[in-house]
Order: sequence, then structure tokens, then C-alpha cells
Amino acid sequence: MTDSNWPWTSLRIGVLEFRRSVRALRRNPLQAAMIGFGALVPTLIGGLVAVAFADQLGDLEALPAPDHVRGLIALFWLFGAFLVGQRVVSARTRIEAEPFVLTSVPARTAAIGLVVAETFRLLAYLGPPAILVTGICVVLFGSPAALVLVPLAALLFAATVVVTGSAAGYAVALLVATSPFVARHRTVLGTVASLLGMGCYLLFMGIGPFSFDQSSLAWLPVGWFADLALAGTGLISAPLRWVGALCSSAAVLSVGGLAVDRLTVTLWFIDPVDVVADESDRNEDGVAEPTARRDALAAAAAPLPVPRLLSTPTRRVAEWALLRTRRDPNRLTFLMIPLFSIGGAVGNVAVQSGSIETVAAPLCAVALPWAVGSLFAMNPFGDEGAVLPVTLTAVPGRQYVRGLLVPGLLIGLPLVPLATGLATLVSPYALLERVGLIALSGFLTCVAVAIAPAIGMAFPRFSAISVGRSRDVIPPRMTAVTLHAALTVVPGTVLAGLVLAPELTRAALAGLFGSLPAVLLELLAAATVDVVAAPADWFAALGDGIGTLDLAALRFGGSGLVLVGGLLVAVLSYRRAIGRFERYTTA
Repeated sequence: MTDSNWPWTSLRIGVLEFRRSVRALRRNPLQAAMIGFGALVPTLIGGLVAVAFADQLGDLEALPAPDHVRGLIALFWLFGAFLVGQRVVSARTRIEAEPFVLTSVPARTAAIGLVVAETFRLLAYLGPPAILVTGICVVLFGSPAALVLVPLAALLFAATVVVTGSAAGYAVALLVATSPFVARHRTVLGTVASLLGMGCYLLFMGIGPFSFDQSSLAWLPVGWFADLALAGTGLISAPLRWVGALCSSAAVLSVGGLAVDRLTVTLWFIDPVDVVADESDRNEDGVAEPTARRDALAAAAAPLPVPRLLSTPTRRVAEWALLRTRRDPNRLTFLMIPLFSIGGAVGNVAVQSGSIETVAAPLCAVALPWAVGSLFAMNPFGDEGAVLPVTLTAVPGRQYVRGLLVPGLLIGLPLVPLATGLATLVSPYALLERVGLIALSGFLTCVAVAIAPAIGMAFPRFSAISVGRSRDVIPPRMTAVTLHAALTVVPGTVLAGLVLAPELTRAALAGLFGSLPAVLLELLAAATVDVVAAPADWFAALGDGIGTLDLAALRFGGSGLVLVGGLLVAVLSYRRAIGRFERYTTA
């Protein structure tokens, strides 16, 4: 195949890679449903809003706050490039069947094919909102030019995002492949980079005490795609920005495409550094000592040291848990779904209502313990893999379970109360309430870490799934994740409510355990038979009783009951995990 055919060949490679992604989604209906939900629900909501306010929209003569719209588009562009770069580094550094492809076509053809495939994936997300905007422009504003301009703007937006993100991702991947320090600490550095990226995005979205105005990004040419898409509607009159969007897109695609070509050629044809081989110490004479002569497992689990005071089996189990999470962070993808969906929804509601300072501290106190408790011990048997029989016979159950608890406690106990304490600094709560939230965060961390092994052992997962290019990722079962969240977040929310807002918590408990079941049973009785009318009266009386409880008694008595219950569940889960480990047999 000649190099002159590379554009057509790259397109064919991109289509093939995209079709492979679609087939993978068909084999995973749950993932496909979640992706479809995230792509279609905002579009449906936007469509309902457009129908409900069609008259008001049709009367618009100019777009209100155009700089805000441009800044929002620019922010989405930057965040999209950040996400694409993350995907390239973590899962899509190389092409499928690399030896065959790179001996059949030039590397440039394969690299551009990967960019084309990622562009198709992004367009699959942008398709529904682009169709909605096109329909609004044509029907409400009478702009037939939108049939061309809106899809063109969406295509250029996706292409420039993917090219920029891919170039950045390949640059980081090349750095990992050539720098021993970056390769050794890539998980820690990647986590810090992810937190910084998400933090910047949230700040520009208005979440946080030091948030920025999105209009400050309106000067970026990537925000002028809004002007290009709405050029035929008369809402925006800025011809220079239309031309600027086209010229900047051409520049990004040219420079970014050249960077992707050069970076992938270098990355795919060099020998990456061997971190294990490079890890060596020097003795007093300056002679290199191999890592095997010192504590190789402890060195691999660094920079988080496991205390030497622990017994050797407990310390080794803890170090292995740290090392597994560090080397295979794809196992933690299950955490991203609730963090982005539920956390994003709560954050948006808090921002819109202007109560982010009020919500931040209790959210840290409740959500962070759940996340820390889910990191290391949600699937102990599945994480052991082929060495599970050896682990079952070589390590006592008590020391094994303790080893699973150590990483979560080492990370969670200092960081979760610290994060909660920092969040309370910008909160309107009194000193005792802040102290209560910090103590609550530490307590929930201990409970979340303690119950995770028992839940993971009760619902193990041994079958691998595909995450990006990784075909052997074994995440926890969703049943275990859901149960762990219910046992952590629900009582944690009740405790936080009793600490901060006992009256509101009393009303919520009365409605949840009294009024709501009573209303449902009354509706059922009206629709069918009167047999359930008596239980409805019982629940109504229960709700009235909860609503009349003394606030002091509810605050201290209810908190004491939840605390004792949490301690009891943690102790029983710890003992249950030990017993299940000691009785477990492999088929």
C-alpha cells in the first residue's frame, strides 16, 4: 500500500476502530445504557425546554450574554481535550494488532486512524445536542443555513478537541516511556494531574469559593464555534469570529496532526524504560545492588510506607494491595460513574442554588470515606487471581483481612478529615458543628474501610472485562459497590443531618419512614382493596411520632444509635471477612 493513499486508509482504520468500540458496547449493555443515558437525557431536557419556551425563544433578536456562551464552549473544549489526553495515556496509546498494522501501513496512517476513530466516538456524544440545536435554529429562527453550519461547527469542535488531546496524550505517554522517574510514579502523577484538571474545570463551572467567570475564556478562538454555529440565525453578528473559528481550526488540525505523527513514530519504535530493572541501590563502595537484595515489594509500593510494626504477612498483604491499585488503576473505573454522575448533579444543584459552601463540607465528610473504603478491598478474591489458592493456604485469615484494611486507613484517616476540615473553613457552620463533621469523616472512613472486605468476599468477581485497551481488568461487582455505598453513605448522611440540621433531618425521617409509605399504601388501597389501609394508618402514626420527637433527644439519641450501629456492623463485618477467608475453597 503506497503512502499516497494514507488519508483514505486512515479513514478506513478509524471506521474499523469505531465499529470495534460499538461492538464492545453491544457486549456490555449496562455500559451502553449509561453512556446513552448521559448523552440523551440532557438533549431531551433541552428539547423539552425549547418546546416549553418556543415563543420566547422565537422572539429573541440577539443572543443574551454571548461572551458567557463563548466561554462555556471554550471550557467544554478544554475539558474535552483533557479527557481525550487522559484516554490516550491510559488506554489508547497503541493500535490494535500493532505488529500487523505497522508492517502494513505507515505509522502516520495508523496514528491518524486512531484520531479519526476518537473523533467518531466524540461525535456520537455530540450528535444528539447538535441535532437539537440544528432543529431549534431552523424551526424557531428560520435559518436553513444551520443545516450546514451547526454540523460543521460540531465536526470542527470534535476534530480539534481530539487532535489536541491526542497530541498531549502521546507526549505524556512518550515521557512515561523515556523517563524512569515518571514511569515509576505515573499513577501518583496521573492522579495529581487528574485532580488539577477536574479542579480547574469545577472552578470555571462556578463550583468552589474561588470560582472564575466563564466569560474570561471568551477570547479563545475555540469558543467562537458558537458564532459559527449561529451565523445564520442573526443572534450573533461577528463575521470576524466566524472566520477566526475556521482559521484556528485549520491551524490546530495542521499543527496537532503533525505533532501526533512525530510523537507516535517516536513512541511506537523505541524501547521503553524498564522501571524494575532500573530500580537499584548502591552500596558503600558505589556498586549497584539489585532490588531483590532489599525489600523490593515495599519499594514498589512506595511512596506510601506500610508501618514495620505490623506482622510480616499483614504488611505484605497491604503492600500487595497498594501495588495492585498503583499498577492497574483501571480497576477503579467503577468509582468514576457515581462521582461524575451523582457528584456532578449535586454540585450543579448546589451552584445553581448558591449553597456550595454549605454543601461542600458534609459532602466531603460522607462521600470521601466511601471512595477511600472502595479503593483496595472491594474484590479481594478476584484481585488475587491465579495465586488465590496460594494465598488461602499461606496467610492466616486475621492477618490477611488486617492487611486489606491497612491501605485504606493509612490514606483515609489523614486525608479525609483534612479535606473535610478545609471545606469547613468556607462553610457557615459553628465551631462545634465543624468539629462534628471532621469527627464524622474519620468515623465513616473507619467503617467504610472495615466493611469493604466482607462485602467484596460475599460478592466476588473473577471474570475480566475490557477497559480501553486493557482486556483483563477485574473490577468489583456492582452489587458489592451498591451495598457498600448504602451502608456508608446513607447512615453518614443521617449523621451529618443530625449534626447540622436536626429539624430538617427529623422532617425527612418522618416523611421517609411515615408519610411516604402511608401515601403509597393509601393509593394502593384506593386502586385495589382496603386490606392495606390499616398499615397505612400505622405508618402515618409513625411519621407523626417521629415529627414530634424532641430535637435534643433525636440529635444525641439518634446519633448514638447510628454510631453504635456503625461500630457493630464494622466489627461483625471484620469477623465475617476472617471467617469467610478461612472457610473459602476454590473449585
